[in-house]
Amino acid sequence: MSIERSTELLRLALPWMSRQQAGLHPVSYAVWFDYVAQTNPPLRAAIDDHLAREGALDEFATYALFVRHVADVAPETAQRVVEQMQRVLGGMVDAAGAAGAHATRYSATLAQLAGALARGDTARGIDDPAGVAHNGPPPRKLADVVAEVIADTGTMRSQIGGLQQRLADSRREIDRLREEVRRAREDSLRDSLTGLSNRRAFDEALAACLATPPTPATGARDARAAIDAAKAAAASAALPRADVRGTWLLMADIDRFHRINDAYGREFGDQVLKAVADALRGLVPAGATLARVDGEAFALLVPGLDAAAALLLADRVRAQIGSARIRRPEQPDAERVTLSVGLARARAGEAPPAWMERAGAALRQAKDSGRDRVISAG
Repeated sequence: MSIERSTELLRLALPWMSRQQAGLHPVSYAVWFDYVAQTNPPLRAAIDDHLAREGALDEFATYALFVRHVADVAPETAQRVVEQMQRVLGGMVDAAGAAGAHATRYSATLAQLAGALARGDTARGIDDPAGVAHNGPPPRKLADVVAEVIADTGTMRSQIGGLQQRLADSRREIDRLREEVRRAREDSLRDSLTGLSNRRAFDEALAACLATPPTPATGARDARAAIDAAKAAAASAALPRADVRGTWLLMADIDRFHRINDAYGREFGDQVLKAVADALRGLVPAGATLARVDGEAFALLVPGLDAAAALLLADRVRAQIGSARIRRPEQPDAERVTLSVGLARARAGEAPPAWMERAGAALRQAKDSGRDRVISAG
């Protein structure tokens, strides 16, 4: 982002900040900077909604928005970023204050010069009107003031250049902090043992799959699109169930994992989890979300499959894991690890817990039926 753009965003953010019931601190700046930059739609929508209901943001609302939509990371990380932003913005304020103080002195010098020029006085001192006696120091000559103005002009140019450089440095530092927040958020959505998405990331992906934003037909073109969509839906409904594509949820669980932990120890159990995660990662289609959602439970969200393709993928997952053998170090016997899999297709208007419950019920049925198998809830 250029200096000009960041300066413009700062100019736009300050009036918004000043109208709130929260202090002018770095957290508030981060929230309103994203708001005026229009690069964070969820944050902008949340602020607009809050302002429509409450009229202004207080300290609690500002910090809540920062944590949810800007930082969204561990509290200690957010605190470190806030402290660093405090230092960055403090430096910007100091630089702007120094430039402002010099501008005030410069203005006074120019006022003196303007007064002398208005009187047309080029010989006597600026503070030496004709006929007025002075008891203090001798009046300053016009030439001296002009020389001072020239010198102050150079200083002013240097001050402005320094301020611009400080703004550029601060912008780079803020960008670095934003990248740190981004990385921290990614880490907060990753399972530390397997490197897969964690339950929180899975829940977000699950909700996104079921989100259906309204598409009102407000014009002739929209109305025609709605009619075409209705015809397409009717045609799809006439097809056999297996040919209808949708998003599928696969819930997989390692069979008898507690026995592996008890027999070989937790460290070996962690190695099994990593090996299963690596094997699953190699089977994930493009656009799918793979997550570890519990101790030995994994979930896979896959869009754009019909029932036959979803069942085939689930069975490939089961077979891939079941064909592998894991050997404990310094032990001759290899351990066979198997998966049970339950799958369910997303339904329009269904809540995430209901979808998970259907897939979970299919998984439990697979377990109860002897394990190492796939059951589809349709």
